[in-house]
Amino acid sequence: MRDSDKIQSVNSKGADILCGLPKTIWIVGIVSFFSNIASVVITAFSPEFIINILGATPAAMGYIRGLSEALSYLIKMAAGVFSDWLGKRKILMLIGYLGAAFAKPMFALCQGLGLYISAQLLERITNGLRDTPRDALIADCAPRELKGKSYGVRQSLAFSGSMVGSVIGFLFLWYFGSSALTIRMVYALATIPIAIAVLLIYFGIKEPKGIVRLKDRKGFPIKKADIKQLGSKFWYYVFVCFIFMCSRYSESFLIYRAQGIGLEVKYAPLVLALMYLFNSPTSRIVGNWSDKHERKLFLAFGFSMMLVSCIVLAFASEIWHVMVGVAIYGIHFGATQGTFYAVVSDYSPPQIKATSIGIFNMVCCVGMCVSNVLTGELWKRYDAEIAFIVNSAITFVAAICVMFISNPGVKYTKLEAECAKK
Repeated sequence: MRDSDKIQSVNSKGADILCGLPKTIWIVGIVSFFSNIASVVITAFSPEFIINILGATPAAMGYIRGLSEALSYLIKMAAGVFSDWLGKRKILMLIGYLGAAFAKPMFALCQGLGLYISAQLLERITNGLRDTPRDALIADCAPRELKGKSYGVRQSLAFSGSMVGSVIGFLFLWYFGSSALTIRMVYALATIPIAIAVLLIYFGIKEPKGIVRLKDRKGFPIKKADIKQLGSKFWYYVFVCFIFMCSRYSESFLIYRAQGIGLEVKYAPLVLALMYLFNSPTSRIVGNWSDKHERKLFLAFGFSMMLVSCIVLAFASEIWHVMVGVAIYGIHFGATQGTFYAVVSDYSPPQIKATSIGIFNMVCCVGMCVSNVLTGELWKRYDAEIAFIVNSAITFVAAICVMFISNPGVKYTKLEAECAKK
């Protein structure tokens, strides 16, 4: 029996297999589906809520989104280390989704930026607490030869949830009107799907046996020798992703771009629905294909789509131009997001899987903070065209660099098999 087969037999022991993947991966995907239904309305209505209802500026929106995302990714780093130390994933996921359930009603009660920022920070902190253990759980459960498919399934279900949430948000605005009261009502109702996600985690997820636990180590659980195992290939990959993340702005700017050309507020959720309509199938398809071909090719494709999207949005003069740019942005997101984590998992030693994902997330957080703040400031000082052109230039550099990423090969196959036996 090959080492990779040993890993699969251990990690899948006691877990039902559904369509070739452990049941836990499907449940994690369904949890993401309901969670994203709740989260997408925050993003969809944030330009209208922050700028027109609370009276802030596009630059303020950039700072709020950028800094809250940065904090989220920093928490992801800490959650990764803590998860590896405990050898547990489920409890951190449960706490994270519970926190998000408390954050949603806070948005509905906001009368000023103070409470909005507090709600945004709570939602992003709990998001960071749950995401790294969740992605590590997928790496724990997924057979090596199906990692891309596993992450693709999770991303596809998450994006489908976002699309459904966007459509629900539109229907509320269409039926009840685009008043501040309607938006607050939608924010409050977002608690329902996130509560369903919490119940699914509690009753549906079972952690696989064989997760390496560092709790018995003396001193700090992550040792210098563990980090050294990551190697230069991993760090170059993280560097390339950092460059790219410096160009990936919040989806809120897509909505604000459409509104600047004349899109009515009630149609704002459909902008995100269109984006998720394209990135959900892309994520699933790319996830399957990336298990059979070099993953960097799909990253290069995703980066190229981001470049094209920025150019289209920069020179858009009609709403349908923006919609084309949004659709291409969706393709880029679907091609890259699951692939990012599949590559990290390929590079990661088994005893620090969550820590490796946390490191990746922390570096990405800095890039996303730079992107959101930069986009907001350029938009405020100059205009949307300059903001998107600068982002396209950064994306072009990342697209060149990604082609020099090295294939991690099967470096950790033996080590994974040995750890799985413990």
